[in-house]
Amino acid sequence: MPKKKEAPKAEVPEWVLTFGDLMSLLLCFFILLAAFSELKKPDEYQKILDSVNSAMGADGGLGLAKILESISNSEVSQNSERAKRDGDRRSTDENVNANVPGREEKVAVVQEGARHAIGASVIFEAGSYELTKRNKDMIQSQIAPKIRGQKYICPVVGHAWGVEEKRSGYGFDELAYKRAQVVKDFLVRECAVEPAILRVESAGNTEPMTLDGGSGQGSVTNRRVQIFQTGRTVDQTHPDPDFTGVGD
Repeated sequence: MPKKKEAPKAEVPEWVLTFGDLMSLLLCFFILLAAFSELKKPDEYQKILDSVNSAMGADGGLGLAKILESISNSEVSQNSERAKRDGDRRSTDENVNANVPGREEKVAVVQEGARHAIGASVIFEAGSYELTKRNKDMIQSQIAPKIRGQKYICPVVGHAWGVEEKRSGYGFDELAYKRAQVVKDFLVRECAVEPAILRVESAGNTEPMTLDGGSGQGSVTNRRVQIFQTGRTVDQTHPDPDFTGVGD
């Protein structure tokens, strides 16, 4: 009886075929990752996600809830809206709005920083805005030397307080402003302080130093003018700090 021929052995082991299929799937997986790394068309990407979910059986089932509504605040939906709004530009962070032209080409807002009190307070008589001899001596000796020749802006703040101030015929704000204006004029005329650095302000009766317990008369220290120095300079706030008349 003739011998049965043996089946020819496979030239390639069977595990190689399985390994090759796995490598092909892995290659496709990395190709998809590279393709999805830059989402140029988010709508098509969403369709691919839906197809993958459907193929994987992720449309619902035990322990799963199918969401039919589209998520309006997702990154995919926002990219689509931004692309339509910005003309499909690659970057939407570009500022294309021209600035509104102003009177001056260079405009800067400089915060004044902390205020530092210069000298003691200038105290006034009730209802009065006239400087006494003592006030003038104090301004010339304690305040003017510290701000003369400086470029830092100095607010001159006036204050008023008490029933006697009401009887003077002036409102608190008006009386406080008159006091601050008198001090500024004296600093300029008699003490050679640059007027450009002085700013007259009225605090009225909003910043008393002490209260008198309800008697209504108020403390003497509330009827005052206080000079402060800030961190701003005239050069930072005016295009012509030397006031040469350019542009007038």
